[in-house]
Amino acid sequence: MHYVIYCMDDPSTPNARDQHYAEHRAHLAAATVKLLVCGPLTAVSSEKRVGSMLLVEADDISDVKAFAERDPFYVNRVWNDVQIHPFVKSTDNR
Repeated sequence: MHYVIYCMDDPSTPNARDQHYAEHRAHLAAATVKLLVCGPLTAVSSEKRVGSMLLVEADDISDVKAFAERDPFYVNRVWNDVQIHPFVKSTDNR
């Protein structure tokens, strides 16, 4: 099943993303779920990174939650809002 992990950064810690970026990338490289698409969310008016979005595949939402909660961005409070939703792909125009 597919899941979206939607994360918004904590605006009170603007430098935390840069401080934990290498750890976050290592976590993604060792993913326990299948990463389909992932990347930063940016502000509408600039390229400032304000969050993250990951589309993953996993057998169960508990696996996705565990993966997200081990992410250094989660552990070190880069993200202050993390939402996980099942995702049903209905169109793929690639």
